[in-house]
Amino acid sequence: MSKSPLPLPPNVFDHFYLGGERIAALRGLPISDGPMKRPEDWLGSTVARWGSDGVGITDLGQAGLLPDIVAVDPDAWLGPDHIARWNGSTALLVKLLDAGQRLPVHIHPTRDFAARHLDCPFGKSEAWAVIDTPAGGGTVFVGANRPVSRDEWAGLVAGQDTSTMLDLLNPLTVHPGDGVFVPSGTPHAIDEGIFIVELQEPTDFSILLEWRGFDTDGPADGHVGLGFDVAIDAVRQDAIDSEALDQLVRRADEGSLRPILPDVAEPYFRAWSVSVTAGPVTVPASFAVVVVLDGEGTLGWSGERRPIRRGDALVVPYAAGELTFDGAVTAIVAQPPDPAAADPIEWDMGS
Repeated sequence: MSKSPLPLPPNVFDHFYLGGERIAALRGLPISDGPMKRPEDWLGSTVARWGSDGVGITDLGQAGLLPDIVAVDPDAWLGPDHIARWNGSTALLVKLLDAGQRLPVHIHPTRDFAARHLDCPFGKSEAWAVIDTPAGGGTVFVGANRPVSRDEWAGLVAGQDTSTMLDLLNPLTVHPGDGVFVPSGTPHAIDEGIFIVELQEPTDFSILLEWRGFDTDGPADGHVGLGFDVAIDAVRQDAIDSEALDQLVRRADEGSLRPILPDVAEPYFRAWSVSVTAGPVTVPASFAVVVVLDGEGTLGWSGERRPIRRGDALVVPYAAGELTFDGAVTAIVAQPPDPAAADPIEWDMGS
């Protein structure tokens, strides 16, 4: 039976946008002299990059590919209640994301859209656990500030009217320790200088609304193979007002163990901030991805323990039981939703 957490090697590859220096510094990778385009590190991934032949799936060397390892012993890796709800899927994709430039305005489909058009039970709601920003805070853009019809979005995309797109979105200032939830279908972007641990549903479905000025062929690759006549239907047309925006954010707080994400993220995933300063900190049992952000100490499970330090990442099976952090460690623990969590309610359900 699989009980031990397994160390995760860096899993970076080229993307169309700049970034990756802080990932390299954290994970002990070389930093190139020129512009870097390795802004993501996929952690505990059972998901391939869209359109690729397996790029992005976590390879644990002699142990094998993570989805194969989980499939051999799903009870140990996921737990019976998780399997009863999500079968053999981990129901989670975790990344480090270091934005070296503003990301384009884009969206991800809902579960209903993905089931109808992409033959997948998961969409791609996501959340951001902010670990670094420019001094004074950084900016993310989440949701439209007024209703925008399908035809208006289609016109903005066809004309690549970047300035209008950004003006339509709600700017949100974030600081290290904050958590932001982005429901599927919601137009969003991340500004330059933001460094996050990103939690997502286990897919790589992204629909680009903006691509002008980026090193990508948006008309060919920006619509997950559906064509924009279909893909544009995945965009929310309603506004997110200030009250709704507040519900998508949880601000940083004190505590040795605290949830990072707002309550509305609970149907999709969980994230814990661990800060060990005065005695051990214990995190509930679950399949998990651990990212050690600072310090060094130990990680304990089922009567065993191992040393951990800044830059380590591990994938943890459910059978490991509770995790106990000790020493002087700051970490983030990402988990799939509690199997007893409510079903998500998404904007296009019943449409």
